[in-house]
Amino acid sequence: MNSSPAHTQPAVPAADSVSETPDAPARTGYVPGPDTLRAETAFAGTNFANPAFAETAFADGGSAPFSVAATGAAPSEWRDTTSAAIFGAQSTLAEPARIPLAPPPPLAENAVFQSFVLLLAATYAMLLYRNLGDVRTLLGRISRDAATGKRFSEDPGGSGYSRFLNIATAIGLLFLGVAAVKYGDTLMPGRLAASIPQGAALIFSLLVSLASLGIAAYQTIAVRLAGALTLSQPFIAQLMLLKRTCFALGMILISPPLLLFALCPQGTGGVWFCIIAVELAAAAVLYLKETLNLFLSKKVSILHWFLYLCTVEVFPVSLLWLLAVR
Repeated sequence: MNSSPAHTQPAVPAADSVSETPDAPARTGYVPGPDTLRAETAFAGTNFANPAFAETAFADGGSAPFSVAATGAAPSEWRDTTSAAIFGAQSTLAEPARIPLAPPPPLAENAVFQSFVLLLAATYAMLLYRNLGDVRTLLGRISRDAATGKRFSEDPGGSGYSRFLNIATAIGLLFLGVAAVKYGDTLMPGRLAASIPQGAALIFSLLVSLASLGIAAYQTIAVRLAGALTLSQPFIAQLMLLKRTCFALGMILISPPLLLFALCPQGTGGVWFCIIAVELAAAAVLYLKETLNLFLSKKVSILHWFLYLCTVEVFPVSLLWLLAVR
């Protein structure tokens, strides 16, 4: 039985395979172009759902299927390209943000060094507690009349006071090492601090104290030789007692702010440093004044006093400083 034209239906193209739904509108009049034909030929039999294909085909930003379709080349596992080809000719590379490395810990904040500082502070407190009378005597001599120029050159008597001066001098030498480490750590560059072992802080402090002891030994020998040549040993004994007394007085007054400055974190403690500088200047002025009064009371010219300062006080310190700088 032949069908009539009224019962004839035109052929409708199949639904788009992308939609995969029977109710999706069919695209009529679609004619694949040459690029599409080449793409279909290049990717014939390719499983687009395969993860391996997604990794290789879209490794350059997702344009690999279209570029391969345009050139007709089969996809490859590796493909070399440049950043200009992907992002444009005017694109620039941005350096990734780098996390800065932590700076090396300061030498003065080493646990061994700070333990030594605390032990030294306990020794200082014990010295004040056990020799409170000698400390009062030492501090009281500041207010005495200086007309005779013998405030600190007169021995108040008793072996206990001499022992107190010796212990205070030894503690003061150790404090000089602590001050040198703290001040050097403040001025030391970061690269040099990183190359120095942390345990070297205590060794450096003890070396500075030993060098200070060497300077004190040189000063004692030089003054004793001058006294032997000039037959003025009593005057030399008074001068040495004056030096020990002024050094002990400076140690007692400067040690508390020095301890606080040594235990402060790096970059802090400016107030304590200023207090230390002021007290050091005051102690130096007091020592110069007392030595000048002693020289004048013994009828010794100012020229000899100036020669004593240059030869005994300034020369060894400046020599050691030049050696350390070089």
